[in-house]
Amino acid sequence: MKDQCKQAVAQALGKQTLNAQEVAAVEKSITKTMQNLAREDRQKWQNMSLNDRISAAGQRIAQDILGEVRRKNKIAANDIIIQARNLNQLDHPSLPASQVVDRMIAPHGDMSGIQSFSSQARAIAGIYRGELMDFYTNVKGGIGVWTDKALVHDIIKERFGESSGNALAKQISNKMGEVFEGMRERFNRSGGDIGKLDNWALPQTHSAQKLIEAKKDQWVRDAENVIDREMYVKEDGSLYSDAEIKALLEYSYDSITSNGANKLEIGRNNFGGNSKVTSKHSESRVLHFKNADAWLEYQEKYGGMQFVDLVEAHINGLSKDIALVENLGSNPKGAMRILMDAARQKDWEKGVDSNDTKKGLNRSQVMFDEFMGANMPENEVLANIGLTYRSTNVASMLGGTTLASLTDQAMTFKTAQIHDIAYRKIFGEVIGQLNPKNKADRELAHSLGLATEEMLGTITRWSDDGLTSVHGKAEKAAKLSSSLATQVLRLSGLNALTAANKVGFSKMLMDKYGRLTREKSWNDLEAIDRELLQGTGLNERTWEIMRLAEPVLDRKGNQLMSARSIYQIPDNLLTQFGDPKRVRDEAASRFQAHLLDEQGMAVIEAGLREKTWMTGGLRKGTAMGEILRSMLQFKSFPAAMLMRHGSRTFSRPTTMSKATYGASLVALTSLLGAFVVQLREIVNGNDPLTMWDSDDPEKTVDFMKRSIAQGGGLAIMGDIVVAGMDPTGRSTENVLTGPFGSDVKTALNVTLGNATQLANGIETNAGNEAFKAIKGKIPGQNLWYTKAVLNRMIFDELQDTIAPGYREKVLRKAERQHDKTRFWGDDLSDIQMPDFERVVQ
Repeated sequence: MKDQCKQAVAQALGKQTLNAQEVAAVEKSITKTMQNLAREDRQKWQNMSLNDRISAAGQRIAQDILGEVRRKNKIAANDIIIQARNLNQLDHPSLPASQVVDRMIAPHGDMSGIQSFSSQARAIAGIYRGELMDFYTNVKGGIGVWTDKALVHDIIKERFGESSGNALAKQISNKMGEVFEGMRERFNRSGGDIGKLDNWALPQTHSAQKLIEAKKDQWVRDAENVIDREMYVKEDGSLYSDAEIKALLEYSYDSITSNGANKLEIGRNNFGGNSKVTSKHSESRVLHFKNADAWLEYQEKYGGMQFVDLVEAHINGLSKDIALVENLGSNPKGAMRILMDAARQKDWEKGVDSNDTKKGLNRSQVMFDEFMGANMPENEVLANIGLTYRSTNVASMLGGTTLASLTDQAMTFKTAQIHDIAYRKIFGEVIGQLNPKNKADRELAHSLGLATEEMLGTITRWSDDGLTSVHGKAEKAAKLSSSLATQVLRLSGLNALTAANKVGFSKMLMDKYGRLTREKSWNDLEAIDRELLQGTGLNERTWEIMRLAEPVLDRKGNQLMSARSIYQIPDNLLTQFGDPKRVRDEAASRFQAHLLDEQGMAVIEAGLREKTWMTGGLRKGTAMGEILRSMLQFKSFPAAMLMRHGSRTFSRPTTMSKATYGASLVALTSLLGAFVVQLREIVNGNDPLTMWDSDDPEKTVDFMKRSIAQGGGLAIMGDIVVAGMDPTGRSTENVLTGPFGSDVKTALNVTLGNATQLANGIETNAGNEAFKAIKGKIPGQNLWYTKAVLNRMIFDELQDTIAPGYREKVLRKAERQHDKTRFWGDDLSDIQMPDFERVVQ
């Protein structure tokens, strides 16, 4: 660097001279700074003298250096405060320090008062996703099956500043810009360094494999056709030559295809080894697209995601990073290592068994690694094969799950009881949400961050939206099977029912807080209410901030305390708590995370804790990892129920005893399980089962076992208890090995088993066994409202053709061994009223 440049920078910094380290830092950025200044107004820059250019660049660099120093100081101070706060949490009144770390990572049902950063990440994503409600609800098209390609393209045009003539697209684009900018600013408030990139419109991804297969020369030629050459400016204001642009693109290609950069945005330089999350998004883009059509052309040929997935990945990824920096500081991995070391020492000082401490921290490490994205597939092809298999199982086996989900009402009732909410109000809200005419109510709920996963889940991907093509046979198969699974769940009504249950419970909890915050300060609350709030993650500071917020009123007059309400609190009311922007972020995220955690108790779904507990941290895309995931498929619900309500049972969340809480929950789930058992028999065309027979107590015992298993009252053990009672011959072995074990056994029987029988001169049943195996994998064949019709009109006829007399033999066996009879015979003309008199004999 020339002396005059050094002097200009030193003068701008208010110094006499620069030391060697400062000179090196300035030299590294001087060229880039001059390029950026030249790009802002190229003609003006070229008309400036060299000295003026150097002076302007020096001043800009000085500003950047001072800003970076302030940012680093802010990060250091923030890290100290966060680490001190987290270390202080380790001194918990009832939990070992190692278990505190565990609950910091993933939510737990034991009402410890510790809110996890994984819950906050979900909450942050839900808040921002809710702001994009118009996008998610309109992009799926009129009937919700096909992605609205025209709307997607219009939104992209608007994002690039081009008029599409579509008012809705413009509205969505503007809101999308607000959300992306809001997330950028929030990340930067915690020390992040996401600058406002030149002409940035949308996040981008690409498939490195597509680049590799296209070859460097072809990719460079394609990129040259879509970039905005006006953005490639040298420090003197002149444009890059063709040769210089080609060299830059070739370097970018090598960077993308050589070091796993397919997970980065297009053209971002990989800051490998930098463990600071605050620096994660500070890279500069290399590709600058000249317009929306150029972006679309490139994305369609080399993109790795469709548009909806692209937006969702950006929101989810940045929400995780925000949660990490706000809860662990700039270096989450380092902070977690310190916390674990401190927990190990504290537990040793308290006399906690070292083996228990080790197991607890190992468990925490598995969950932390999963949250941080360390469990990336080792082999993408194998991972896609496993996904294809499991998605096929969902599409072919869960069409009747909507009926089974009715047992969720037991958990909803119990959680409502804990929070002193009338269940009848929740049930009424659920019915209202299911009413097709109440679209405005559903949209309001989504906009408040409720059931946003279900809102996203209704967007199926039956066809590409024009942005990218699925690449590779395994990936295409995984995409197709996932789309089929999503559509089957949607057609079954499970998606809508789950969303309604979530919204119904959450809205009534929000209404409780909306009313209570109008009436009582923290100190005026009843002792049991304060204990409940503290145990579920809300503290006095958050409560007093909530009291300043105005609840959202729905059409029924419910006063809904929400994250939106908190974000609308005026600055002047929040200065007493600190920086108003950060206060809003903290309180809104904490409140929303609390809602999601309690909603997760009312409507059971497997989360980070349950999934990692079942898989043991085995890598995706490995043979054992995929086999284990396939064996454990459909076990997440009983595991989640056992872990969440089991832990809450022992935490005594109300005045009732542990035994009373646990027994009442088992009784409720079993009662609803009995209802579901009978309902399933009827929709399958069978008469209801006998619940009580004075002459045969075994029938009552058998029915009770089925009810307990169906309701989930004994979790996984319930399935094992009733294994072997199924007329299809399901055994304990089938239960433990899941669909994968059953399918392997079926495949061996159909092939080797029948071949062995044939070689030994034994009559085989190969045709019937093959038919049943194929039928069991047909997507949508067991939808609860079409299963009986399809069986009687199509599948039963086919089975009789393939194996005459076999079905009748199975029916007689079911009637003899399991007391099953049918009210729907072989065709539509053979239908009678179900025999309800046999329920009690």
